[in-house]
Amino acid sequence: MNVRLPYFKRYSLLTWLLLLGAVAMSTASLAQQRKITGTVTTGDNPLGLPGVNVLLKGTTTGSVTDIDGKYSLDAPEAGGVLVFSMIGFQSIEEEIGNRSEINLVMVEDIAVLDEVVVVGYGTQVKRNITGSITSADLSRSSDDVTVTEAMVGVPGVQFTETGRPGQVGNILIRGQNSLSGSNSPLIVLDGIIFSGNLNDISPRDIQSMEILKDASSTAIYGSRAANGVILITSKAGMSETPTISINTYTGISEWGSELKLLSPERYIQRRLDWRTQSGLESDPGSIASYISATEAENLANGKSLDSWDEISQQGRTSSLDLNISGKSNSTNYFLSASLGDDQGLIYDDNQKRNTFRANISTTIKPWLQIGTNTMFSHRDLSGVSASLNDAYRMSPLGTMYYEDGSPTQFPVPDEQAAGNPMRTSLLSDNEEIRENLFSNFFAKVDAPFLKGLSYRVNFSPSFQWNHDYNFVRQDKNVSFNSTSARKANERQYNWVLENILTYAKSIGEDHNFDVTLLFGRNHVEAESTLASGEQFNVDVLGYDNLGLGEIQRISSSAYSVDMISYMARVNYQFKNRYLFTLTARKDGSSVFSVNNKYATFPSGSVAWILTDEGFMKNLEFLDMLKLRVSYGLVGNQAIEPYQSLTLSSTARYVYGDGGASSLGVITSTLGNDDLTWETTKTANIAMDFEFFQRRISGTLEYYNSNTEDLLVRRSIPVMNGYTSILTNIGNVNNRGVELSLSTDNIRKAKFNWSTDFTFSYNKNEITHLFNTDLDEDGMEDDNIANSWFIGKPINSYYDYVFDGIYQVGDDDIPAGSQAGFVRVKDLNGDGVLNPDDRTVVGSGNIPKYQFGLRNNFSYNNFSLSIFINAMQGWIAPFNLINPLVPGRSLNQIDAGWWTAENQSNTRPSLLYNNPLNTSWYQSRDFIRLRDVTFSYDFEQSMLDKLKLNGVKVYVTGKNLATMTDWLGTDPENGGAYTSSQGNNNLYPMPKTFLVGLNVSF
Repeated sequence: MNVRLPYFKRYSLLTWLLLLGAVAMSTASLAQQRKITGTVTTGDNPLGLPGVNVLLKGTTTGSVTDIDGKYSLDAPEAGGVLVFSMIGFQSIEEEIGNRSEINLVMVEDIAVLDEVVVVGYGTQVKRNITGSITSADLSRSSDDVTVTEAMVGVPGVQFTETGRPGQVGNILIRGQNSLSGSNSPLIVLDGIIFSGNLNDISPRDIQSMEILKDASSTAIYGSRAANGVILITSKAGMSETPTISINTYTGISEWGSELKLLSPERYIQRRLDWRTQSGLESDPGSIASYISATEAENLANGKSLDSWDEISQQGRTSSLDLNISGKSNSTNYFLSASLGDDQGLIYDDNQKRNTFRANISTTIKPWLQIGTNTMFSHRDLSGVSASLNDAYRMSPLGTMYYEDGSPTQFPVPDEQAAGNPMRTSLLSDNEEIRENLFSNFFAKVDAPFLKGLSYRVNFSPSFQWNHDYNFVRQDKNVSFNSTSARKANERQYNWVLENILTYAKSIGEDHNFDVTLLFGRNHVEAESTLASGEQFNVDVLGYDNLGLGEIQRISSSAYSVDMISYMARVNYQFKNRYLFTLTARKDGSSVFSVNNKYATFPSGSVAWILTDEGFMKNLEFLDMLKLRVSYGLVGNQAIEPYQSLTLSSTARYVYGDGGASSLGVITSTLGNDDLTWETTKTANIAMDFEFFQRRISGTLEYYNSNTEDLLVRRSIPVMNGYTSILTNIGNVNNRGVELSLSTDNIRKAKFNWSTDFTFSYNKNEITHLFNTDLDEDGMEDDNIANSWFIGKPINSYYDYVFDGIYQVGDDDIPAGSQAGFVRVKDLNGDGVLNPDDRTVVGSGNIPKYQFGLRNNFSYNNFSLSIFINAMQGWIAPFNLINPLVPGRSLNQIDAGWWTAENQSNTRPSLLYNNPLNTSWYQSRDFIRLRDVTFSYDFEQSMLDKLKLNGVKVYVTGKNLATMTDWLGTDPENGGAYTSSQGNNNLYPMPKTFLVGLNVSF
């Protein structure tokens, strides 16, 4: 039965709002109007200022000044208010009254020209910055962006994500410096070094995020800054009227790309082709006798499996953020709560995150301010995700469940070649919780007896608690006891105490300087306990009573680290255009040897604002041109505690049959009293520019960094009782070019279009290793075992050069190969293929080139942002191309294979056994449509009636399309395909669609 709704119910609320708006605008257009004209100028340009937006306040009626600074628009006869605005100038409101001509002089906005940027231990006017500092502009990103996603497209920053909920991915700033130590940047949150996970931080709490890249800007953090620094500043109250903001979004995800596996038909064809190539009978009518009994029964019954469908779940994401902020003469506050729920694309791969923040500061006296920035995060990663490795290997003709719905142990029990990818997930009870309480309590004293002198003390106690509890229930379909349980607990406590003294002074009109001094202490202590049990006769209590297990194991560990730091920085400006910065930091750490507990890291930088010179005044198109040069040293601790000491390990031995076990202590690592920091020396040359009333602006930079005293663990002859020693060896060089460019392409009253473009190039190479020449060829030896080669990138691939596939009839097939096997090049031309024919075939992990392109469009209250990013110039092994035992019940990627009929020259035969142990390599290059966001901001006139400050609705699509030749799930998180057996790193990148709402009042 069809029911016809009343006319007024057949339309949504939004439809009615749009209709009412159209009626209102039509009514307004019928009102009597008059034309307003005028000219906009500046003190420096009395002939007229082009590109100024002129808007009738509360409406969408407006105009833009032409090349002569003139404008015209229609306004109501009753009058109104005109709003004049332009980037770099103060917005001005003018009452129309009874005027028909309104001329105006625009004034430069000093707040825009002198934008304040957060630097280490303070802030600085952007104009006066001499180092390399780039801001990650969260305002240009969508409202659902994560902290790490905001860094995509920042020049010099490489972020590769995994596609999994709760995983940060990998962040590199200006390449890889260390051979075996950490290459992750230092994270500083609200001025304090942050030891947690970036996912602990709610992006809606962030006011600004700066990336420090050169030694001049990072040396202030000394021994931990060689890999760059990310400064994150949380929000504070901005208005004397309390403000409440709510942001919420929800969305779904699907696989961006799927690793193509053999379908049942292709699986059968592979078995037939393999039998043909093996000289066996291969009659399609007898296929049931060529496969296992389970597979034959399922084939006869028309049953098959798509393993990716079997382990998938609907990807979902949702978030609710609420914050309350405000300020008064004495108190500033920002309180927030963030609730997030992410459900990944693989079964039981999830994250729930709750984050709470309280930023409060109070002025007790005119010269005394106290406050706290405190954050607590609770992340729930519970669940055991399905096995991607087993899903890759599982036969499409297997059986995953018994009739009662319980999982099988092996989909093909006749062979037991691959496990059931869902079994462990379905039989496991898992609880994984990560909690972080990060706080900073501070007091600031402005000396009343000396203007410009202030003292700040920071005390930051922070706690992290992690636990991972897991219990595997009894599988009722097996005859043995399959139960097991474990409890892993970790706790870390650290505190930072910093004393910061600053003094700023101006001498006359030409001299300005400020000095920052620091003395700080840092203490870290951590402990962990792991207890496990197996073969539980009673499994009701799960992991809550490990004592019920027949087999029990326990282990624990602990460590502590102490640091002490001294720092001094001087900024000096002469005539406000010659800028100088000198910094030095001295760090001491307990992790290093007795002979090298301390190290000093100095840096210096200069900048020259050319446009302030008299000889540049005639270049009217040039608004600002600044040259910067810097050089300095920074460090990388890069090792765990106690590694400079001589260490022993323990093992249990049983003497005699049935004897009791005894605990033995054995030597393992030889100490090194001269172990020291890795040190990176960096030179940076840059140019900042602005043209045509800031319609074009950007930065061009060149850097060259050398990392010395690399921390590497070397194997030593075991005859002296030790197997290895940690030592300092070698050098690594990174050099590159970075460009950021922003343009205002179209600037109209109703329509605006701007573009942000970034480009990065990085060349990474090892310049020195052990200073050995064992083969006496006059050149320093490479380290083939670790694939470290002089003059090549750190992550280089040393292998034979692929030269096609041997074909039927070839007369140069070597012993051990046959038609259908891989042909490699005989590089030395001696007619013999051996390890001497290997060479560096390429490099991976770090792309040579990156670029990002964001276009922002706005029309009236509608906005559209389109972001594309790309990584180019890297490869990775992709050994899934090798056949995976085609005579057994194992699936594999459907990338094709050689047969005598098709004679492929890029794929091997099914008999290929890789006699030379070569790898396949593929380009990881890609161009991705990463983010598309369409939003609408409600009219101010409507907001005023609703007593709201702002309402925005938006829709976002992420990872919508990727151009690549990579055969894996995704080139960005690729690089783990070193085995033909598959692995658990085959996670797909999600394609996500979101809808969100942002309300403030």
